[in-house]
Amino acid sequence: MSSPPEREYISSLEALYGGKTSSEWWRDAVADLEKAQAAKAAAPAKKQHGYRDVVVRARIHRERDVIVESIKEEDIRRLASSYHGNDSCVLFKPLIRGSFNVCYFVEFANGDRWVVRVPLRPILAIDPADKLETEVAVMRLLAAKATIPIPKVHFAALGDGPAPFPSFLILEYIDGQKLDYKQFRGLALRRLEFPAIGRLVKDGETTKVGKGIFTTDINIQHLENSAPFDVIQSHSGPGNPPLYSANEYAELLLDLAHNGFLKSRSAIETEAQAEEFLYHLHVFREHAHGWLDRSLDQGPFVLIHGDLEIFNLVLDDDMNVVSVLDWEWSRVVPVQLVYPPLWLNTMHFKTLCLGSQYYEYIQVFDEFLAILRTQEKEKFGNELLADEWTERKKDSGFIVAQAMEYWTAMDWFAYRCIGIKAPGRLRGLRGRVDAFIQEDPARKEPVTKAVDVKAYQAELEKEGMS
Repeated sequence: MSSPPEREYISSLEALYGGKTSSEWWRDAVADLEKAQAAKAAAPAKKQHGYRDVVVRARIHRERDVIVESIKEEDIRRLASSYHGNDSCVLFKPLIRGSFNVCYFVEFANGDRWVVRVPLRPILAIDPADKLETEVAVMRLLAAKATIPIPKVHFAALGDGPAPFPSFLILEYIDGQKLDYKQFRGLALRRLEFPAIGRLVKDGETTKVGKGIFTTDINIQHLENSAPFDVIQSHSGPGNPPLYSANEYAELLLDLAHNGFLKSRSAIETEAQAEEFLYHLHVFREHAHGWLDRSLDQGPFVLIHGDLEIFNLVLDDDMNVVSVLDWEWSRVVPVQLVYPPLWLNTMHFKTLCLGSQYYEYIQVFDEFLAILRTQEKEKFGNELLADEWTERKKDSGFIVAQAMEYWTAMDWFAYRCIGIKAPGRLRGLRGRVDAFIQEDPARKEPVTKAVDVKAYQAELEKEGMS
């Protein structure tokens, strides 16, 4: 019997070691990592993904730390025991605090090992129960229809759990080796298609797209008081329901980028920088309009993991993937926004935005693609995903897809990929920006709004961060 379609992607990753031992493969990966780090060090400083407002970040991290400190280990043990026949348990390893959750590891006398995962409310723009609902729905769907290795969900509380843990997950503990850097960037579940764009929920015995989109960038914009849900509502209506148009979703992402630029008080420090950001967002929007395949407006829409960093993969001693963790950011997106792992020869988005680096990436990607193509042909009689990625790798397509969800990434792409081919490029960036601003005097208004350095500096001084 052939493996279910989702397994093809994981097995392609494992087959990539072909011709090398795992230690040789990782030796080469480390060499590539060092090369990418050197490129990063040589690049001019620009903002990266994540919090732009360090005052907000510091406040949220303080609130997070207070919550973590307030959680008593005996309460965690009591909670786990209540779902295991009131059997006593012990913590067998130190807690791990992630970006959005804190995990505790308990063991019972019969050898059962569980992970008790508690969401950290200050880090989230929405109710933790809302986000956990999607994660549980996705994991149970995959457990029923796929062989992607995921931990079993033993129990889940979605706002209705016992105090002091109204929302939590209790998961199977998977033993293995977690790697120590970001070398995986995406997981495609290509053959699971859905009729809408958004997040999955359980609906009786079925699973459906029942909620609108929610990403890490939307989460950060909300925490930084940029009101991203107002932008979302202008596209999807009240309540953030699912979307049914890939073209509309693309416009939503582009508008969220403009919103982030306009309302992020810390990413912009001078008027000249604000003008450059506005110019780059403008040229990226024009580029995206040409890149988007309008014929795919009604689908396919497919499921992605949404946060497949290396710390969400567990490997055994033979470097096989034995578990894929943390599906909390999984969502259904237009197929054109599904891209392969960007870890094949670099880890930094802005490094890939250099034409030479993307060319090197594609050379390695083609080796990966050959493996994927063979597996698809053997298992399904077609080469659906391989054919799609063969077409979409052109013209830096994979990094356009990633940039669509991060407005600072749009700036990087426009700066390094579009700028070198832009009309008037011989005038240099500043010349192009000046011409852009002069074309329409109204463009000065968002530039002025985006620059609020004095107020921000005052808060930095108050927090002792200046």
